[in-house]
Amino acid sequence: MEIEFKYQATVDQGSELISDLSKKYGSEVRILPMDAVYYDTEDRALRDIHVVYRIRTEGDQTVLTVKYGKGSDKATKGLYRRQEENIPVPADFKDKPGIDVLEDIPVYKEMDKAVGGQYSDLMGVMLPLKKLVPVMDMKFTRRELDVPVGNNGGSATVSYDNGFISAGGKQEPISEVEIELKEGSEAELTEFSEEIALKYSLSPGLKSKYARGIKLLNE
Repeated sequence: MEIEFKYQATVDQGSELISDLSKKYGSEVRILPMDAVYYDTEDRALRDIHVVYRIRTEGDQTVLTVKYGKGSDKATKGLYRRQEENIPVPADFKDKPGIDVLEDIPVYKEMDKAVGGQYSDLMGVMLPLKKLVPVMDMKFTRRELDVPVGNNGGSATVSYDNGFISAGGKQEPISEVEIELKEGSEAELTEFSEEIALKYSLSPGLKSKYARGIKLLNE
């Protein structure tokens, strides 16, 4: 389960926040170039079953992420609760995206049905009968660090993302803060996040990056 708060922020707000937290907690700031591509079938079969399929290059790593569950791309006061699976994959996985590496996750059978089953190509790679194609991409720079939350050993990763969403031949800027729970309780994360939002005048992010991309596709 992914639990995080998301806030819209200006470049100045995001930069000041990361700098202040680094100084306060002595935490190292990690700078990661992110290149994310979201895939679906031509008839949007994964979207119909409330599955988000993303392949993202994070620095020198490539990660396949699947988020699932109805309403997983919507938030209440900036708070997101989402079922999420992350699997490291080879860099060339994006050339032939598939679902066979996801056979251990709860929605695998539903995904297999949605893509019409799978077949083995001449190289022995299992591929969906309904080909997965790029529907949107996002390029941004993430500046992140780990901080303590609460008084019981809890922790969170605070990040500031700056870049662009591209979908349907259109673009929209990304400038947002995310505060994701790593250890501890949701109540501790909520208290910490609300204090941050108040101090830096941050507005709740009520739509995920994916939902914003879908809006661009539908405009």
